[in-house]
Amino acid sequence: MGSAFTYFVVFAQMRTGSNLLESTLNQFADIECLGEAFNPSFIGYPNKIELLDITQEMRDQNPALLVEQFRKSQGSFRGFRYFSGHDPRVLDTILDDPHCAKIMLYRNPVDAYVSLKIARGTGQWKLTNVTQQKVDQVEFEPIEFDAFLSEFQGFYHDIQNQLQIRGQSCFNIHYDDLHNIDILNGLAKFLGSAHKIEELQKTLKIKTQIR
Repeated sequence: MGSAFTYFVVFAQMRTGSNLLESTLNQFADIECLGEAFNPSFIGYPNKIELLDITQEMRDQNPALLVEQFRKSQGSFRGFRYFSGHDPRVLDTILDDPHCAKIMLYRNPVDAYVSLKIARGTGQWKLTNVTQQKVDQVEFEPIEFDAFLSEFQGFYHDIQNQLQIRGQSCFNIHYDDLHNIDILNGLAKFLGSAHKIEELQKTLKIKTQIR
């Protein structure tokens, strides 16, 4: 890796395509995205005991320990996904660190809201085979959507504002870009990767939905 960065974070919200982005980043030989490192319900992934030699109990007591492990990672260039519901104690630490590469993954909030309603209704949170995609009709609830929109957009606005205050930038990527191999190779280059991918991973799919 030829980069001033030592680790990275993907700022995202639910149903913005973060699983797909993580899977794609992990195609690069020198990049490793390790899930939701600061999800209060688990560490990295459900049912995982520890991450980078830090247990969930250790992380909960002192989240800076896990950040330091990401900073010191040898070999692959490592990072994690961070959502609005994740441990807020670690946010200033990673925002203050200019050696942490910031990625902002965004999606049209109406699409994200509908996708979230469908996922909750069908129980299908990941799609690996388009023939197995479940569909569901959802009811648009204005009050619920207003609350969703406030949290959804507020999260991105706050992150962007804090980065501006710190004089830092981020790599912005949209849900619709997740099948654009040139943009994804550009993201890897931004992170300092020495590699390119020739085709996109085929395990996870972008879910289609009726608008």
